[in-house]
Amino acid sequence: MRARTDRRGEKTRAFRVGPPAFIRVSKPIAAGVIACVALVALVADYYSPPQIWYGPVYLMICAFAAWFTSAPMAVLLGTAILTFQTLSGNHVGYPHGSGIAASDIALKFFSVLAVVLMLSQARASLEREWRLARTDPLTGALNRQAFFETMKADANRNGPAMLVFADVDGLKRLNDLMGHEKGDEGLCHLAGRIRGAIRKVDLFARIGGDEFVLFMKVRDEAAAKLVAERLDAVLNREEDREAGILTCSLGALFLPLGSQSIDRELRLADGLMYSAKKSRAGFAVAAVTAGDLQDDVWTDEHGNPRDRSTCSGGTRSRNLTVGLPTAQVVH
Repeated sequence: MRARTDRRGEKTRAFRVGPPAFIRVSKPIAAGVIACVALVALVADYYSPPQIWYGPVYLMICAFAAWFTSAPMAVLLGTAILTFQTLSGNHVGYPHGSGIAASDIALKFFSVLAVVLMLSQARASLEREWRLARTDPLTGALNRQAFFETMKADANRNGPAMLVFADVDGLKRLNDLMGHEKGDEGLCHLAGRIRGAIRKVDLFARIGGDEFVLFMKVRDEAAAKLVAERLDAVLNREEDREAGILTCSLGALFLPLGSQSIDRELRLADGLMYSAKKSRAGFAVAAVTAGDLQDDVWTDEHGNPRDRSTCSGGTRSRNLTVGLPTAQVVH
Protein backbone atom coordinates (compact mmCIF):
# COMPACT_ATOMS: atom_id res chain seq x y z
CA MET A 1 0.00 0.00 0.00
CA ARG A 2 2.88 2.34 0.79
CA ALA A 3 4.19 1.96 -2.73
CA ARG A 4 1.06 3.72 -3.97
CA THR A 5 1.38 6.68 -1.62
CA ASP A 6 5.01 7.58 -2.05
CA ARG A 7 5.53 8.51 -5.69
CA ARG A 8 3.23 6.44 -7.87
CA GLY A 9 0.22 8.72 -7.68
CA GLU A 10 0.34 9.15 -11.45
CA LYS A 11 1.86 7.35 -14.37
CA THR A 12 5.27 8.65 -15.39
CA ARG A 13 6.50 8.70 -18.97
CA ALA A 14 9.92 7.15 -19.37
CA PHE A 15 12.84 9.45 -20.06
CA ARG A 16 14.11 9.37 -23.62
CA VAL A 17 17.38 7.57 -23.06
CA GLY A 18 17.03 5.02 -25.83
CA PRO A 19 18.91 4.93 -29.12
CA PRO A 20 18.12 7.24 -32.04
CA ALA A 21 14.84 6.76 -33.88
CA PHE A 22 16.41 5.00 -36.86
CA ILE A 23 17.50 2.11 -34.64
CA ARG A 24 14.66 2.34 -32.12
CA VAL A 25 11.85 1.15 -34.43
CA SER A 26 10.00 -1.89 -33.08
CA LYS A 27 11.04 -5.02 -34.99
CA PRO A 28 7.50 -6.50 -35.22
CA ILE A 29 6.16 -3.22 -36.59
CA ALA A 30 9.07 -2.89 -39.03
CA ALA A 31 8.60 -6.48 -40.20
CA GLY A 32 4.91 -5.89 -40.87
CA VAL A 33 5.48 -2.68 -42.79
CA ILE A 34 8.31 -4.15 -44.87
CA ALA A 35 6.26 -7.26 -45.70
CA CYS A 36 3.38 -5.07 -46.89
CA VAL A 37 5.72 -2.96 -49.04
CA ALA A 38 7.23 -6.13 -50.54
CA LEU A 39 3.77 -7.44 -51.37
CA VAL A 40 2.80 -4.17 -53.05
CA ALA A 41 6.05 -4.19 -55.03
CA LEU A 42 5.46 -7.78 -56.20
CA VAL A 43 1.93 -6.99 -57.36
CA ALA A 44 3.08 -3.82 -59.14
CA ASP A 45 5.96 -5.71 -60.76
CA TYR A 46 3.65 -8.50 -61.92
CA TYR A 47 1.34 -6.09 -63.73
CA SER A 48 4.06 -3.79 -65.05
CA PRO A 49 5.63 -4.17 -68.50
CA PRO A 50 8.93 -6.11 -68.53
CA GLN A 51 10.85 -2.99 -69.49
CA ILE A 52 10.34 -1.64 -65.95
CA TRP A 53 12.97 -3.22 -63.73
CA TYR A 54 12.13 -3.62 -60.04
CA GLY A 55 15.51 -4.99 -58.98
CA PRO A 56 16.61 -1.84 -57.06
CA VAL A 57 13.24 -1.76 -55.30
CA TYR A 58 13.66 -5.33 -54.07
CA LEU A 59 17.23 -4.61 -53.00
CA MET A 60 16.04 -1.62 -50.99
CA ILE A 61 13.32 -3.73 -49.33
CA CYS A 62 15.86 -6.39 -48.34
CA ALA A 63 18.23 -3.70 -47.07
CA PHE A 64 15.51 -2.18 -44.88
CA ALA A 65 14.64 -5.64 -43.58
CA ALA A 66 18.28 -6.28 -42.67
CA TRP A 67 18.54 -2.96 -40.82
CA PHE A 68 15.22 -2.80 -39.01
CA THR A 69 14.56 -6.51 -38.34
CA SER A 70 17.37 -9.05 -38.79
CA ALA A 71 19.61 -10.67 -41.39
CA PRO A 72 17.64 -13.97 -41.38
CA MET A 73 14.42 -12.04 -41.98
CA ALA A 74 16.00 -10.16 -44.87
CA VAL A 75 17.37 -13.37 -46.44
CA LEU A 76 13.98 -15.06 -46.06
CA LEU A 77 12.23 -12.10 -47.63
CA GLY A 78 14.71 -11.93 -50.52
CA THR A 79 14.34 -15.67 -51.14
CA ALA A 80 10.55 -15.34 -51.14
CA ILE A 81 10.70 -12.49 -53.66
CA LEU A 82 13.07 -14.40 -55.94
CA THR A 83 10.91 -17.54 -55.71
CA PHE A 84 7.75 -15.62 -56.56
CA GLN A 85 9.46 -13.98 -59.52
CA THR A 86 10.59 -17.34 -60.82
CA LEU A 87 7.25 -19.11 -60.36
CA SER A 88 5.26 -16.23 -61.85
CA GLY A 89 7.40 -16.16 -64.96
CA ASN A 90 8.22 -12.53 -64.36
CA HIS A 91 11.93 -13.11 -63.80
CA VAL A 92 14.23 -11.48 -66.30
CA GLY A 93 17.97 -11.15 -66.56
CA TYR A 94 20.13 -8.53 -64.88
CA PRO A 95 18.91 -5.99 -65.77
CA HIS A 96 17.49 -7.40 -69.03
CA GLY A 97 17.80 -10.87 -70.43
CA SER A 98 16.13 -13.53 -72.44
CA GLY A 99 15.91 -16.31 -69.90
CA ILE A 100 16.29 -17.40 -66.32
CA ALA A 101 19.84 -18.65 -65.97
CA ALA A 102 21.01 -20.38 -62.80
CA SER A 103 24.13 -18.25 -62.74
CA ASP A 104 22.03 -15.09 -62.97
CA ILE A 105 19.87 -16.18 -60.02
CA ALA A 106 22.95 -17.12 -57.97
CA LEU A 107 24.60 -13.78 -58.74
CA LYS A 108 21.56 -11.86 -57.59
CA PHE A 109 21.09 -13.96 -54.48
CA PHE A 110 24.68 -13.70 -53.25
CA SER A 111 24.88 -10.00 -54.09
CA VAL A 112 21.80 -9.29 -51.99
CA LEU A 113 23.14 -11.59 -49.26
CA ALA A 114 26.38 -9.59 -49.09
CA VAL A 115 24.44 -6.32 -48.72
CA VAL A 116 22.22 -7.85 -46.04
CA LEU A 117 25.14 -9.16 -43.99
CA MET A 118 27.03 -5.86 -44.19
CA LEU A 119 23.99 -3.88 -43.07
CA SER A 120 23.18 -6.22 -40.19
CA GLN A 121 26.79 -6.01 -38.97
CA ALA A 122 26.74 -2.22 -39.30
CA ARG A 123 23.52 -2.08 -37.26
CA ALA A 124 24.99 -4.31 -34.53
CA SER A 125 28.16 -2.23 -34.40
CA LEU A 126 26.21 1.02 -34.20
CA GLU A 127 24.08 -0.26 -31.31
CA ARG A 128 27.16 -1.54 -29.48
CA GLU A 129 29.00 1.75 -29.89
CA TRP A 130 25.92 3.68 -28.81
CA ARG A 131 25.67 1.64 -25.59
CA LEU A 132 29.39 1.95 -24.87
CA ALA A 133 29.25 5.72 -25.38
CA ARG A 134 26.36 6.21 -22.95
CA THR A 135 26.59 3.56 -20.25
CA ASP A 136 29.06 2.80 -17.51
CA PRO A 137 30.65 -0.54 -18.46
CA LEU A 138 31.03 -1.65 -14.83
CA THR A 139 27.58 -0.97 -13.36
CA GLY A 140 25.40 -0.66 -16.45
CA ALA A 141 24.13 2.75 -15.30
CA LEU A 142 24.12 5.76 -17.59
CA ASN A 143 27.43 7.59 -17.71
CA ARG A 144 27.92 11.28 -17.01
CA GLN A 145 27.56 12.36 -20.65
CA ALA A 146 24.34 10.42 -21.17
CA PHE A 147 22.82 11.78 -17.94
CA PHE A 148 23.43 15.42 -18.86
CA GLU A 149 22.32 14.87 -22.46
CA THR A 150 19.06 13.31 -21.27
CA MET A 151 18.38 15.96 -18.66
CA LYS A 152 18.95 18.83 -21.07
CA ALA A 153 17.03 17.29 -23.97
CA ASP A 154 14.02 15.61 -22.37
CA ALA A 155 10.95 17.68 -21.54
CA ASN A 156 9.94 15.05 -18.96
CA ARG A 157 12.41 16.66 -16.55
CA ASN A 158 9.71 19.27 -15.78
CA GLY A 159 7.11 18.84 -13.03
CA PRO A 160 7.69 17.79 -9.39
CA ALA A 161 10.84 15.70 -9.19
CA MET A 162 13.66 14.68 -6.89
CA LEU A 163 17.39 14.70 -7.54
CA VAL A 164 19.47 12.35 -5.39
CA PHE A 165 23.26 12.57 -5.15
CA ALA A 166 24.83 9.40 -3.72
CA ASP A 167 28.45 9.10 -2.64
CA VAL A 168 29.74 5.61 -1.81
CA ASP A 169 31.10 5.11 1.69
CA GLY A 170 34.05 2.82 2.29
CA LEU A 171 35.12 2.22 -1.32
CA LYS A 172 38.72 3.36 -0.79
CA ARG A 173 39.06 1.23 2.29
CA LEU A 174 37.67 -1.80 0.44
CA ASN A 175 40.06 -1.21 -2.47
CA ASP A 176 43.04 -0.88 -0.11
CA LEU A 177 42.20 -3.96 1.96
CA MET A 178 40.75 -6.34 -0.61
CA GLY A 179 41.89 -4.98 -3.95
CA HIS A 180 40.18 -3.11 -6.76
CA GLU A 181 38.46 -6.25 -8.02
CA LYS A 182 36.51 -6.49 -4.77
CA GLY A 183 35.83 -2.78 -4.98
CA ASP A 184 34.35 -3.23 -8.46
CA GLU A 185 32.21 -6.10 -7.19
CA GLY A 186 31.00 -3.91 -4.35
CA LEU A 187 30.06 -1.12 -6.76
CA CYS A 188 28.16 -3.54 -8.98
CA HIS A 189 26.30 -4.90 -5.97
CA LEU A 190 25.43 -1.39 -4.79
CA ALA A 191 24.24 -0.39 -8.27
CA GLY A 192 22.03 -3.46 -8.34
CA ARG A 193 20.46 -2.52 -5.02
CA ILE A 194 19.84 1.02 -6.26
CA ARG A 195 18.29 -0.27 -9.46
CA GLY A 196 16.04 -2.58 -7.47
CA ALA A 197 14.78 0.30 -5.33
CA ILE A 198 13.74 2.60 -8.20
CA ARG A 199 11.48 2.37 -11.22
CA LYS A 200 12.60 1.60 -14.74
CA VAL A 201 11.50 5.08 -15.82
CA ASP A 202 13.81 6.79 -13.28
CA LEU A 203 17.21 8.07 -14.40
CA PHE A 204 20.17 6.32 -12.78
CA ALA A 205 23.72 7.35 -13.65
CA ARG A 206 27.28 6.97 -12.44
CA ILE A 207 28.92 10.36 -12.80
CA GLY A 208 32.18 9.65 -10.96
CA GLY A 209 34.26 6.85 -9.53
CA ASP A 210 32.17 6.59 -6.35
CA GLU A 211 29.35 8.99 -7.22
CA PHE A 212 25.88 8.12 -8.48
CA VAL A 213 22.92 10.34 -9.24
CA LEU A 214 19.19 9.65 -9.51
CA PHE A 215 16.48 11.77 -11.04
CA MET A 216 12.87 10.73 -10.61
CA LYS A 217 9.40 12.17 -10.87
CA VAL A 218 7.54 12.41 -7.56
CA ARG A 219 4.11 13.61 -6.54
CA ASP A 220 5.00 16.10 -3.81
CA GLU A 221 7.45 16.90 -1.00
CA ALA A 222 6.09 14.19 1.27
CA ALA A 223 6.56 11.64 -1.48
CA ALA A 224 10.13 12.83 -2.01
CA LYS A 225 10.97 12.28 1.65
CA LEU A 226 9.38 8.82 1.62
CA VAL A 227 11.49 7.87 -1.40
CA ALA A 228 14.65 9.17 0.27
CA GLU A 229 13.84 7.17 3.40
CA ARG A 230 13.28 4.06 1.34
CA LEU A 231 16.57 4.47 -0.50
CA ASP A 232 18.35 4.97 2.80
CA ALA A 233 16.70 1.86 4.25
CA VAL A 234 17.76 -0.22 1.25
CA LEU A 235 21.28 1.12 0.83
CA ASN A 236 22.38 1.84 4.42
CA ARG A 237 21.30 -1.15 6.45
CA GLU A 238 23.21 -1.60 9.68
CA GLU A 239 23.87 -5.26 8.94
CA ASP A 240 25.46 -4.27 5.63
CA ARG A 241 27.88 -1.93 7.37
CA GLU A 242 28.83 -4.65 9.83
CA ALA A 243 29.35 -7.11 6.98
CA GLY A 244 31.61 -4.69 5.11
CA ILE A 245 29.10 -4.16 2.27
CA LEU A 246 29.33 -0.76 0.61
CA THR A 247 26.82 1.87 1.73
CA CYS A 248 26.39 5.46 0.60
CA SER A 249 25.53 8.94 1.82
CA LEU A 250 22.52 10.48 0.09
CA GLY A 251 21.61 14.08 -0.65
CA ALA A 252 17.99 14.32 -1.84
CA LEU A 253 16.79 17.59 -3.35
CA PHE A 254 13.07 18.06 -4.06
CA LEU A 255 12.40 20.19 -7.15
CA PRO A 256 8.75 21.35 -7.27
CA LEU A 257 9.10 22.64 -10.85
CA GLY A 258 11.42 19.92 -12.02
CA SER A 259 14.94 20.50 -13.25
CA GLN A 260 15.66 24.12 -14.20
CA SER A 261 19.46 24.17 -13.99
CA ILE A 262 20.87 20.69 -13.57
CA ASP A 263 24.44 21.88 -12.91
CA ARG A 264 23.44 24.05 -9.96
CA GLU A 265 20.94 21.49 -8.71
CA LEU A 266 23.66 18.87 -8.65
CA ARG A 267 25.88 21.19 -6.62
CA LEU A 268 23.07 21.68 -4.09
CA ALA A 269 22.35 17.95 -3.89
CA ASP A 270 26.08 17.38 -3.48
CA GLY A 271 26.03 19.80 -0.55
CA LEU A 272 23.21 17.84 1.07
CA MET A 273 25.17 14.63 0.58
CA TYR A 274 28.22 16.26 2.16
CA SER A 275 26.14 17.22 5.20
CA ALA A 276 24.78 13.70 5.53
CA LYS A 277 28.25 12.19 5.24
CA LYS A 278 29.75 14.60 7.74
CA SER A 279 27.03 13.91 10.32
CA ARG A 280 26.95 10.17 9.50
CA ALA A 281 23.19 10.56 9.06
CA GLY A 282 22.77 8.40 5.98
CA PHE A 283 20.66 10.89 4.08
CA ALA A 284 19.56 14.51 4.00
CA VAL A 285 16.46 15.95 2.33
CA ALA A 286 15.54 19.52 1.37
CA ALA A 287 13.21 21.29 -1.03
CA VAL A 288 13.92 24.17 -3.40
CA THR A 289 11.44 27.00 -3.78
CA ALA A 290 10.89 28.45 -7.25
CA GLY A 291 13.65 30.93 -8.04
CA ASP A 292 16.09 29.50 -5.50
CA LEU A 293 18.73 28.56 -8.07
CA GLN A 294 19.99 32.07 -8.70
CA ASP A 295 23.01 31.73 -6.42
CA ASP A 296 24.54 28.83 -4.57
CA VAL A 297 24.35 30.51 -1.14
CA TRP A 298 24.05 28.44 2.02
CA THR A 299 22.12 29.80 5.02
CA ASP A 300 21.19 28.66 8.50
CA GLU A 301 17.66 28.15 9.80
CA HIS A 302 17.33 31.92 10.33
CA GLY A 303 18.32 32.75 6.75
CA ASN A 304 21.80 34.02 7.67
CA PRO A 305 24.56 33.11 5.19
CA ARG A 306 27.16 30.67 6.44
CA ASP A 307 29.89 28.45 5.15
CA ARG A 308 28.67 25.26 3.50
CA SER A 309 30.89 23.11 5.70
CA THR A 310 28.94 24.14 8.80
CA CYS A 311 25.56 23.06 7.40
CA SER A 312 23.85 20.60 9.71
CA GLY A 313 23.10 17.09 8.57
CA GLY A 314 19.80 15.24 8.56
CA THR A 315 18.86 11.91 10.08
CA ARG A 316 16.11 9.38 9.66
CA SER A 317 14.16 10.86 12.56
CA ARG A 318 15.24 14.53 12.55
CA ASN A 319 14.39 17.25 10.04
CA LEU A 320 17.25 18.79 8.10
CA THR A 321 17.96 22.50 8.22
CA VAL A 322 19.50 22.88 4.82
CA GLY A 323 21.49 25.73 3.39
CA LEU A 324 19.52 26.59 0.29
CA PRO A 325 18.59 30.15 -0.54
CA THR A 326 15.16 30.49 1.15
CA ALA A 327 14.92 26.71 0.94
CA GLN A 328 12.06 24.82 2.51
CA VAL A 329 12.67 21.86 4.78
CA VAL A 330 10.80 18.71 3.82
CA HIS A 331 8.76 17.56 6.80
